[in-house]
Amino acid sequence: MLSRINQLPKFTNIIRQISTTNLILTKQYQVKSDTNVQPLNKKERKFTDPKRNNNNNNNNSQNNQNRKFNKNYDQNKPIGQKVENLVFTVEKQTPKLKNLFEKIPEKTAPTTTETRAKTQELRDVYNNIIESFKKNQNLSHQNLISPCQRLNDLYDQDASIAESFHSDPLKPSIINILIKEVDKMSPDAFFTLSQFILRFDSAKFDKIQPQLSSFLSKLNIEQILKTLILLRTPQLYKMELLDTVRNYTNSARDRLEEVENYSQLKLAMKIFNQEPLTSKKLDKKLLNLADKLKSYDWVDILNNKSIYRQRDMAILELCSYNLIKTKQLDLDSIQKCLLSCGVLNFHNEQFYKYLLECLSDELKKNPTKEWLVKNEKNLLSILASIGMLQLRDEKLLGIITEILEKNSDFSKLTINFITSCGGLNYKIPKDKLKNLTSKINVSNFDLNDRKVKVNLLNYVWSLCSLDIPDVNLINEVLSEKYWMDLLNQEENGLSLKKAKKAALLKLLNVNLYSILFMDDYKGANLPENFNISIYKDLFVENKPSYQNETLLSTLSSFRSVDKYFKLNLLTPFGINVDALMVVDKNGIPCQLAKFMNENLELDTSENEYKIAIKLITQREQTLLSRKLNGVIKFQIRLLKELGYRPLIINQEELKAATLVNRVNLIQNKLKDLVKN
Repeated sequence: MLSRINQLPKFTNIIRQISTTNLILTKQYQVKSDTNVQPLNKKERKFTDPKRNNNNNNNNSQNNQNRKFNKNYDQNKPIGQKVENLVFTVEKQTPKLKNLFEKIPEKTAPTTTETRAKTQELRDVYNNIIESFKKNQNLSHQNLISPCQRLNDLYDQDASIAESFHSDPLKPSIINILIKEVDKMSPDAFFTLSQFILRFDSAKFDKIQPQLSSFLSKLNIEQILKTLILLRTPQLYKMELLDTVRNYTNSARDRLEEVENYSQLKLAMKIFNQEPLTSKKLDKKLLNLADKLKSYDWVDILNNKSIYRQRDMAILELCSYNLIKTKQLDLDSIQKCLLSCGVLNFHNEQFYKYLLECLSDELKKNPTKEWLVKNEKNLLSILASIGMLQLRDEKLLGIITEILEKNSDFSKLTINFITSCGGLNYKIPKDKLKNLTSKINVSNFDLNDRKVKVNLLNYVWSLCSLDIPDVNLINEVLSEKYWMDLLNQEENGLSLKKAKKAALLKLLNVNLYSILFMDDYKGANLPENFNISIYKDLFVENKPSYQNETLLSTLSSFRSVDKYFKLNLLTPFGINVDALMVVDKNGIPCQLAKFMNENLELDTSENEYKIAIKLITQREQTLLSRKLNGVIKFQIRLLKELGYRPLIINQEELKAATLVNRVNLIQNKLKDLVKN
């Protein structure tokens, strides 16, 4: 893998410079990695810098002393007690050149036994906290703040365990004591109290609301951000809190320069993701922290960018660059990266190769059935992303085929895998494909769920494209009840309209396949009077795109377009054709009027040939392997069976050529088609 990465000139000089208005890559930034530091658990990443605290106490003004950097933690806490939610400092340093492709070792994912032990450990911590409450329930708030703080920390680690306190009989008395003494509290103690009440008894939050404004100037930036996160939850986002939320939001926005670690930056990104200018400032802040971040931080950044739909190419390139340096990613990180790339439409082939290589390494460990059960959700998402991103890695697909053949009980994984293979035009050996599909039938699909019905149609379409049709499943998707439920459902937004359009085209393809290639098929078909014009509202009016304008100018050079060609045609059987024409035995175009009937079909004689021109762009090709994807391959096969001769033209090649060369290119291809 290292030798492969060293061949990437685009990654050797990635440097960043971000202004508040735009983000660009320059040649003066290098990300520094420390291979001697092992990554910590996400909940253990933070630590206190006591030197900074001492400097603050000695040098800062009285106002800055109120903004204590150190958190509300019990100074008498026993050594070894796990401390959470502390912060660390990040000092701006001049970047130093290091080995850019130095691999960073990663901690392996915890086993089931380790997870159970961790859960039991957290339950023990919860029981200790409850014991502390019992001992101190009749004392002052000073004795209660420490266990409250520990319960807040436990909530951050495992909310399901901490939420047991909701039903604890101690809760009312503890909260009442704390509320009565709120005026006597320090800023840190008040912050702990506010977090405690917001999490465990939000109905009483109005009792401490007046103090929120008075303590605002005394809280540090992380305390303000954490308070904002809780204040903006649906349960608390009420009219009487709007002024408080506004004041805290303005304060946080003005004090973003105080953000000094990624945990704080992540909170700020979550709060200000709808503010472009503030997001740019946070991206700039990210660069100051870049050399302190670990691989799981970069995965998290990529994931958050997809959640907030922020397609910032410079940040995405920076994430991919830093992740490629990592020795190995776990399955969860691979899943998040692939899904985020798909959502953001971010295509970086070298990053894809790295992710698929990490995935291959995970799968080569001969995963057991228990491993597949544990990781089924991640694998389902990964397989769907591979199909969506058109990542055709034949070695990887072969490995997955072997695994699923040995574990045929995982029908959902098999369905997702075959669906992706159909879109990738990856031909699974027929004997293996029959073994994979042997246990899949209609009972594997909940047809009351629209998404599952769409999944069934995609699966059936893929089986047809791979030439292993399932008669029973084809009969199901072509039944009147199925396609009417799928196509006649009320539209609710553009996404559903696009889904219905895709479903209609696949139904037409499957129906045509059953007629052309399945002589013994006796099941349902679409009605003979089924017309695509019934659903014309799903198709916007075809307007010549740039690629069609290029083709138009080329075709116009030697024949009248209106008489000899039909452009941007959607055929009655659901295939888009960029140009339709008829040529004689010498490859010379003929007038279409005498051949075309009412159904847009062409009736030709023996020495006349129907030509369907398809322009191929990068979207019609798989990544990595640069082959035609399954959709185009299937359509070409259907066109050939209908008597058409498909003329495939590379759009980039056509656009780069001069007009004369474009005309010669098409003429030569037409002559070759007629001869063959």
